[in-house]
Amino acid sequence: MESFKQKAVVFDCAGTLVEMYRVTKEMESGTVLSEADNLQLVSKTERCGLVILDAPVDLIKDQDPELLLSDFLRTEQIPFGVAYATKGFETGDISRILLSDETQIAHFHETNQKAVDFFDDIIYEVSGFVADARVDKISYVMSTGGKLFDNARHVMDALRNEYDIFIASGDNFDNLYRVSEKLGIPDENVFGLRNDQRKLEIILDLENHYPFVAMVGDGLNDMLALEAADCGILISRHNYHTPDELKESADFVVDDLGQCVDILKDF
Repeated sequence: MESFKQKAVVFDCAGTLVEMYRVTKEMESGTVLSEADNLQLVSKTERCGLVILDAPVDLIKDQDPELLLSDFLRTEQIPFGVAYATKGFETGDISRILLSDETQIAHFHETNQKAVDFFDDIIYEVSGFVADARVDKISYVMSTGGKLFDNARHVMDALRNEYDIFIASGDNFDNLYRVSEKLGIPDENVFGLRNDQRKLEIILDLENHYPFVAMVGDGLNDMLALEAADCGILISRHNYHTPDELKESADFVVDDLGQCVDILKDF
């Protein structure tokens, strides 16, 4: 990795650079939850994983509502990534769960429509599900719609002279590339479908190339990276629960993306 800059900063995307509206459906009760904290839902239960589909949302929208999710993933050869998981969950659990699970695409149609209707200037659409390996079922399906935070471009412009800027996110590449294009971040600096461990690995790798590496994130799957960075900045917004352990992993806790500029300018 070649760079003339001495500093790097890694941003999470959803919830950090992009304001998200999340719609989550509990499969057992049929209850649809608006603005659920999906990472928090997963964190409460052992052997659970938040699985993100690396599929264009338009492709999902075009499917027969009665089509099984498992058949869709197999027929279209859709990749997926685990954005966050609790103790005991293995990637292989997903295939086993899908063998018997009967979740239909209709649930994604329902949640996606509610999610994308919230913002006028949508840039981000993500679909996924929570796999529960204790009972071998999909316990939640989720969709999110998002738009750039109003000050995201300003933050990038304020930092890019001193910092090489990267994105590391659990979400899929289609969405991340749309964000990076808007913010002037090279595609090669974008890392998608990264869970907490793989975000940590990105920080550690960058620390081999830069004297100073910062991490900016907002969720539980950023905690390891926040701890490992030379400067970890946690964005803790009022509408999401931020556990104490997550706050303790960061050097700074702020409530707005714009506050990161003054902090990082001091290093």
